[in-house]
Amino acid sequence: MRELGFKRVLFLVHRGQLARQTKKSYEKVFAKSVSMGLVGAGYHEYDADYVFATVQTLNRDEHLLQYDKDSFDCIVLDEAHHVTADTYQKIMKHFSPKLWLGMTATPDKRDDNVAGRNVYELFNYQIAYEIRLQQAMEENLLCPFHYFGITDLSIVGDDKDNRDFSMLTSDERVKHIIQQANYYGYSGEKVKGLIFCSSIKETQELSHKFNNIVNPDTGKYFRTIALNGDANEQERQDAFERLAMNESEANVHNQPLDYIFSVEILNEGVDIVEVNQVIMLRPTQSPIVFIQQLGRGLRKADGKEYVVILDFIGNYNNNFMIPIALSGDRTYNKDNIRRYIMEGGRIIPGASTVHFDEISKKRIFASVDNANFSDIKLIKENYTNLKNKLGRIPALKDFDDYGEMDVIRIFDNNSLGSYYKFLVKYEKDYKIRLSQEEEKIVEFISKKLANGKRIQELQLLKRTLLYANGLSKCGLFTGLSQDLLTYGKSISKEQQENIINVMTNEFPAGSSKKTYSQCVFIEKEGNDYKPTKTFLEMLSNRDFL
Repeated sequence: MRELGFKRVLFLVHRGQLARQTKKSYEKVFAKSVSMGLVGAGYHEYDADYVFATVQTLNRDEHLLQYDKDSFDCIVLDEAHHVTADTYQKIMKHFSPKLWLGMTATPDKRDDNVAGRNVYELFNYQIAYEIRLQQAMEENLLCPFHYFGITDLSIVGDDKDNRDFSMLTSDERVKHIIQQANYYGYSGEKVKGLIFCSSIKETQELSHKFNNIVNPDTGKYFRTIALNGDANEQERQDAFERLAMNESEANVHNQPLDYIFSVEILNEGVDIVEVNQVIMLRPTQSPIVFIQQLGRGLRKADGKEYVVILDFIGNYNNNFMIPIALSGDRTYNKDNIRRYIMEGGRIIPGASTVHFDEISKKRIFASVDNANFSDIKLIKENYTNLKNKLGRIPALKDFDDYGEMDVIRIFDNNSLGSYYKFLVKYEKDYKIRLSQEEEKIVEFISKKLANGKRIQELQLLKRTLLYANGLSKCGLFTGLSQDLLTYGKSISKEQQENIINVMTNEFPAGSSKKTYSQCVFIEKEGNDYKPTKTFLEMLSNRDFL
């Protein structure tokens, strides 16, 4: 805002507390050089140069109509994934600033595919800047964390809806949680912790039990509360202030808290920089929520060198989400995920560490082994996210460029076999249709060659495309050795024979030979090979090419 020289700016948030925090940050940069005011949470400082407002207040006519449509040079929208809501839309339709700037940690929402709900579309698919956990860690923007995957006690029922409540809140489990929290510790003079649970009832019961147990660290009873969606602005504000307090600041009216128990209220829009311990007592349902909850402890604060993350890992089907979330690798490649479990700490830059105990490791490995990453639901979700981001049908290369799912997942799906087949089946805007023979060739390449386990066939295929475009008329194997040097590879006589067998369908046996009987790419010409007439004809179809 300062560099662009904007005279009047509106900063829109969804909580009064955030408006106050943001104003404080802006004051650090601008000092007294611009006037600043609040609109919302009881304030009506309309005329300030920089206005920090809550959506709930500003979307009401008595406040909104204080401003002309071009009152502001720039309008910044915090938690911009909410802008599809009517309250935000009313404000956005009223103003026309030079610049709209949206900021969010969760741009991908479940309803982005619904017309008018896609956040990317509302911002013209313009992503000004994107930073993920790994990069933020590398650039030292966040506080280092030490993550410990700890075995949870065996709880009957492996998904969050079927688990036995009495076991979740049993004295034995409470004792186990306190023991581990005490053992792994925190940075600073006292614990300031957040504990994420599966249900409101669980937060209330666990908080009640904690408050009747002496904290081995201090010799006093734990002070905790359950804070959930029904808490009003003031209750939240008080709770956050009490969590941030040290013992020396305690008074008759206000005692510091050790922990806040919550389900999802703390996932976003909460800035308690002092948090030095985060405990996860619920199965990981999505990498996005996992990172939001872990992120609550990653703000830097005086006297806080690191944050401790304790993840109590039960026997859940979704455990594979944990290494995916920590690594930021969204390719859903099983070998990569297994490597992250083994190498833990290497995947996070800087001073942070990742450690799984042996039983947790076994549980996650089992979950990876059992997971079906070529499941159509997962593929569709990934595809839709990327399409929403781009505003068009993604090319295969886009999956790689945007760090999305490994496209081999699509090829490995038994009912698909190729991206073409996926698009025909699930994308109404996709109009291309290939002949049956062309479709088989695309499937053969997708299933048999595209994983790149051996580069030689793919390089030979590239040469056939050059041949088809009239850019080369020499034999296909002439010069192949030269091409392969780029990859530090060579080609032996045996490999050449092997490749010829693959590319002429001499190699497969049984049903595969029959399925791909049409997939003959090359034929002999003198001492070398050239593309077959049939294949060259297919390549004259631009869609197929």
